[in-house]
Amino acid sequence: MIFNMILPQDIEIIYGPIIKHSFKPSKYSPEFNRVVDSLPQATIKLWNKVKSTLLPTPAKFHYVFNMRELSRIFKGILCVKRDTLLSSKKACGIDSEVFLIALWKHECERVFVDKLTNNADKEKVKNYINEITIETFN
Repeated sequence: MIFNMILPQDIEIIYGPIIKHSFKPSKYSPEFNRVVDSLPQATIKLWNKVKSTLLPTPAKFHYVFNMRELSRIFKGILCVKRDTLLSSKKACGIDSEVFLIALWKHECERVFVDKLTNNADKEKVKNYINEITIETFN
């Protein structure tokens, strides 16, 4: 017997509060908080695009993307320490909100791109990440 997992209507309800709780709005700038608010939407948009375009085939049977990928992305983002975010301007010369976007992109590549087997698929997903970054974070 095969059981299909029924996904919640709005997955953002799960991840939005978790990430907002971890990055308390009172401790960060308004720009940073706008990025935090956009992270769940951007991640879910990317996840939907990847799972609808990179379907499993006999040669790519492991191209199955479920909520586990979302969890891995958010887990990676939530591992960053507050001091690292706030010192990114001194250490790297970039604002904390830009650092968070770069971290998000890195985690998306780590979770999705590393799972893919050929360069064409990897480039496709990297392009999706860049498109969604521009659309969502401007």
